Amino acid sequence: MEKRKRTIGYMFMIPSLLILLLVLAFPLVHAFYLSLFNVRFFGGRIITSFVGLENYLAVLRSESWWRSFINTVYFVLADITVGMFLGFISALALNRRLKFKSFIIAAILLPYVLPPIVHALIWKWAFNADYGFINQTLLRFGIIKQNIYWLTDSRLVLWALILANLWQGTAFATIIYLGGMKSIPDELYEAARMDGATRMQQVMYITLPLLKPFTQLLLVMKTILTFKLFELIYAVTGGGPAGRTRVVSYEIYRTAFESYKFGQATAMSYILLGIVAIIVLLYRKFLATEAGEE
Repeated sequence: MEKRKRTIGYMFMIPSLLILLLVLAFPLVHAFYLSLFNVRFFGGRIITSFVGLENYLAVLRSESWWRSFINTVYFVLADITVGMFLGFISALALNRRLKFKSFIIAAILLPYVLPPIVHALIWKWAFNADYGFINQTLLRFGIIKQNIYWLTDSRLVLWALILANLWQGTAFATIIYLGGMKSIPDELYEAARMDGATRMQQVMYITLPLLKPFTQLLLVMKTILTFKLFELIYAVTGGGPAGRTRVVSYEIYRTAFESYKFGQATAMSYILLGIVAIIVLLYRKFLATEAGEE
C-alpha cells in the first residue's frame, strides 16, 4: 500500500519535473554546448565550429573581462557592507513607534519597488551635469562652485553608480531586517530592560544574534543580485567612459550582441556562474561553522 502511494506521488511529480527540465536544465546544457563552439552568422545561417575550451581561455586572458569583474566586485562590496549597514540602521529606526511611520516606510521602500530601468533613468537625470538635482543642490548651498561631470569624469563615475545602486540595495536590506525584527518577541527586550540593559546592549546581545539568519540571506541574495547588475549600467553610462563602469553582465551583453561572439559570451556566463557559486558556498561554509553546524 505504501509503495503504491509512493508511486502515485512520483507520478504527480512528473509534470513539474518536465517543466523544470524544459525551462532550467535544457537552457543550461544548451548554453554550455554553445560555449564550446565558435558561433557565427553568415548569409542568414548560423555557422558553428568546435573550439573546445578556447572560449574559456580567451575570457580568462581578456583584460576587459577582468576589469569588468573588478568593477563588479566594487559594487558587491559596497552593497554588502554599506548597504546592509544602512539597511540595519533604517530597520532599527522603523521598528520603533514613530509618527507618520507608514509614510516613512513607504518612502524608504520606494526604490525597491521601482522597475530597474526607471531607477536607472532617475539617477541618470540626477547626475546630469547641467540640470541634475545633485549639482543644482550643491551649487545652491555653495558646496561647489561649478558643475561636476559625474558621468563623464572617469574618477567619479564608478562611485556615482555605486551610490545609485546603494539607493535600491539599502531599501532591500531594510525590508529583510525589518521583517526579522518583527519576529523577535517583545518579552526578550522587556526582560533585558528589567535587568538594566541599555538600548545598545539590547541591540548587541538580542537583535543582532537573532537576525543572523536574515544577515546570511542578505549576503547570498545581495551577492547574486549585484553580480547580475545590468540595467543601471546600460541606461546611465553604457559602460563608459572608456569602459570605466563596465561590469560583467554588461561585458557579456556587449560580447554577444555587439561583437557577435556568442560562444565566448556563454563561456563568460559560465565563468560568472562558477565564481558566484564558489562565493555562496564559502558563505555557507563560513557561516555554518560560525553557527556550530557541519
